[in-house]
Amino acid sequence: MLKAGTAIPFHKKLCSGCHNVPRSKEWQEAPETEDLHVFHVGKRTGSFVHWEPIFIGTNNDPLYDERLSWEGKSDKMTQGYALCVLDYDFLILDNAFLVHRPGIKIFKKDPHREMLTAKTNALIRKIIVPELKILYGTRKGCAV
Repeated sequence: MLKAGTAIPFHKKLCSGCHNVPRSKEWQEAPETEDLHVFHVGKRTGSFVHWEPIFIGTNNDPLYDERLSWEGKSDKMTQGYALCVLDYDFLILDNAFLVHRPGIKIFKKDPHREMLTAKTNALIRKIIVPELKILYGTRKGCAV
């Protein structure tokens, strides 16, 4: 689907760095098989410090902060920061991918959303990040 252009990486036109999966080019070129295996173990560090991995977790993992919403952007970055500080491994599967509809989002200037984004950024900076540092500490190379 990627080669045919009927699919593109998630938010490629809005925040490609947020969804830049480690070894994604090799993943795309890997031969298809009938089975499901771990293709690579990724971390949210280095050039992937702002990666927003979609993952299956448990109630023991840092929770998604429901004070945030996708409308204000950066809603998964705080959880990603906590997972980075805790040195989580993300198991990237070879024959698994997520399909998201309704289509490809492109940047549109939206004053209302810009206001929500500014409020979200202030909430993250002034309240949530200090809370996360108390709960999980810090780790070199981790960022919100």
